Amino acid sequence: MIRKHHISAASYQQIFDYLASFQVIEDPDFHPQFIGILSGYWCNEGEEKLHQEREVCAKAWFITKGMIYLYFTDVDKGEVVLTLFRSGELAIIPDSFMNGKPATCNMMACADTEVLEISKAGRKLIHQLFPQSLALENAILAQIPEKGREREALLCLDAEERLTRFFELYPELHPYHKTVKMLDKHIASYLHIDKSHYSKYKNQQYPKKAWKSWHMPFFKVTTRCTLAL
Repeated sequence: MIRKHHISAASYQQIFDYLASFQVIEDPDFHPQFIGILSGYWCNEGEEKLHQEREVCAKAWFITKGMIYLYFTDVDKGEVVLTLFRSGELAIIPDSFMNGKPATCNMMACADTEVLEISKAGRKLIHQLFPQSLALENAILAQIPEKGREREALLCLDAEERLTRFFELYPELHPYHKTVKMLDKHIASYLHIDKSHYSKYKNQQYPKKAWKSWHMPFFKVTTRCTLAL
C-alpha cells in the first residue's frame, strides 16, 4: 500500500459521520485528536493483504473507498470469503484487535481501496483522553455480528435468488455498474457458489448483451458529439 500524505476533508468527514451514527462525542478536542491517530493508505497495485491468519491483528481500517473482506484458506476449497466490509465501514477482526488473540482469518483489501488506519496505540490514546469513547467502541463492536447474520440469511436462499439478493445489498458490485474491484471468484466464495455455476447464473440474470446495450447509447452520443466538433 502507498501511504497518503494528504487525507481529504471528505475522508475525515466519512469517518466522523460513521462514528456519529453510533454516538456523538461533544468534546471539541475529540475530532482533532482523533485525526492525529489516523494514517491514510491506498491499495494501488491489485489486492493487498492487510492481515495474516494466526497472527495478532494490531490495526483496524476505516474504508473511504473500495472494499475489504475476511477469508480463511481451506485445503480443498481454497480461499473461503466470510465477511465483507464496504466503503463507510470499519474493517476489524474484533477478538484479535481487542483482546490480542491470533486471528482465525486473513484480511484482504480489493484493488484501488483507500483506508484510514487505526493502530492499537492510537485506540489506547483516544480512550485515555476521552473515556466516553469506550461506549462508542462498544456500540461499534456490537453491530459486527450483523455481518455474519447477513451472510447466513443469503445462504438460506437458493443459488439464483442468493445472487439477486446479493447485488441488491451490494449495488457497487452489480455487473452492470460495478465500482468496486472485487474478483468474481471471491463473490462466488462469499455466496457459497462454485465458480462455474456463479458465472452461469450471472450471465443468465445479467447477460453481457444487455450490459452492452445499456452502455451503447452513451458511446453513440459521445461519438456524434466528437464528430460534430
